[in-house]
Amino acid sequence: MVSEDPQATVTFRYNGQKVEFYYDAGPTHGVLVIELDGQPYLDPDSGKPLELDTYSPTPRYGIRQILTADAPGEHTLRLSVRPGKGTRVALGSFTVLPPIRQNNLLAILGILLGLQLIGVVWALLTGKVLFGRLAEKIDTKRGVILALTIYAIIALWGFFINSTLEFWLLAWMVSIVQGGSQALSRSLYAALTPPSKSGEFFGLFSIMEKFASLLGPLVFAGAGLIFGSSRPAVTSVVVFFLVGIYILTRVDVEAGHRVALEEEAHLQADAAH
Repeated sequence: MVSEDPQATVTFRYNGQKVEFYYDAGPTHGVLVIELDGQPYLDPDSGKPLELDTYSPTPRYGIRQILTADAPGEHTLRLSVRPGKGTRVALGSFTVLPPIRQNNLLAILGILLGLQLIGVVWALLTGKVLFGRLAEKIDTKRGVILALTIYAIIALWGFFINSTLEFWLLAWMVSIVQGGSQALSRSLYAALTPPSKSGEFFGLFSIMEKFASLLGPLVFAGAGLIFGSSRPAVTSVVVFFLVGIYILTRVDVEAGHRVALEEEAHLQADAAH
């Protein structure tokens, strides 16, 4: 939009908080007076009404200007010419920028803390009554499967996550199974290990952990490159949890524990001879 009318004005109505536009400067250009919602727009630095002096002894093109309203919503931006060394004005595109992200860290931490307190009180009052028998039925193996199931839910939810609050809730879900799943898996593995061969067995356990630390990021990065987004990449790791659950369902813990004890007795007998 180009004008040399000394009384020219342009009005731009938008829904948002931040808007940008471009203007040109030159030797015949004047001053742009800015109003937002019928009031002079104040310079954030000086606190004084902002006026754009578009005069320049040499032509300049595509100068960027960003204006920010006090709050998101419907606004009216009005630019008018105040003759200075010239009356010519030239304006480029107007663009409404994405909304300013609000910092809800304190609210999120408060919600998480409140949930924790509610959980503690609820556990003290009703935990034994509601979950006492369930806790007796959930052995180590079922506990690991439950943790892997929660991990799978977390990975699936990661595909749809769309807010900071959801991210913190996912982090909270990870925290409630991360330590327990590792401890239970080691306990289960130890129950299937002859004590005299614990070094060999846990050496293999450690090697498998190294493979997991390689394969997980490899699958994640591959899915991200293929689909061009981190959302499918997060979901792709579900395959590890599902395979782990399937393998674990095929494990006979009692038989494995019995074999480990028999092997230990055999080793002790050989050592005695």
